Amino acid sequence: MRRQGFSAMNGRGVIAAGLSLIFITSCGGITTLSPNGPSSTLAPTVSTTASPTAPAPAASLPTSRLISGTVGPLLEGAPPCFADRYACEVYDFSLLQEGSIEVTVTWEGPPRAMMVQLYWAGEGLAHEDVAPRNGPSRISFQRPRMEAANYRIRIVSLELGSTIPFTLTLAY
Repeated sequence: MRRQGFSAMNGRGVIAAGLSLIFITSCGGITTLSPNGPSSTLAPTVSTTASPTAPAPAASLPTSRLISGTVGPLLEGAPPCFADRYACEVYDFSLLQEGSIEVTVTWEGPPRAMMVQLYWAGEGLAHEDVAPRNGPSRISFQRPRMEAANYRIRIVSLELGSTIPFTLTLAY
């Protein structure tokens, strides 16, 4: 009789231990890990206590900028922008929530006459690109998931003595 009571208790004990293990694993098993990427706290939150008549938060629409300009040559006395040698034009912008940044630059001149750099403002280089040697005078790239932050685009002329007209399309 004792043996039956022990085995019945053992079965319930196994079930209780299994449920406890599931609970511990699902609720607190990874609390000591720190994130190694962008935090999900950047995502917008919705309040469940909002009034049914309150307007829904407006979704942020992508911003698109079309900029026409010229870059170069480096004028005497002007500070160089890249490698202490080359002229550039600089454009700052802010990504208000996590999202995509798309950059396209076209220009008149040789394909390797320009370079584009995307920086986290004050933080460092996020992306750098040049056109293919035998391709069109065009650089285009997309960074699909960038955190909400301030950014800077640099359009760099690699032609020391030339003025190069360009068009920058920036979508973010």
